[in-house]
Amino acid sequence: MCIRDRDGAYTILNRENYRRGVVIKTNDNQIVVDVYIIVGYGLKISEVSHNVQDSVKYNLENLLGIKTKSVNVIVQGVKILDD
Repeated sequence: MCIRDRDGAYTILNRENYRRGVVIKTNDNQIVVDVYIIVGYGLKISEVSHNVQDSVKYNLENLLGIKTKSVNVIVQGVKILDD
């Protein structure tokens, strides 16, 4: 699975790395997901983080039927994207 969007996220989340940076813990029949990301320079960190959080929660709950207690997005850095 490769992700490519208009902001160039593909360069960060390429085929080899798309599963890295995800920690899943169970808690009272629900899961807590920690997603570690690097955001491209010039992008709004809060917007990217919120989009990742919403996407992970939506996919887990609506596509897989897994109830999530929380999805935590941790920004580990900012990277200058090559065009």
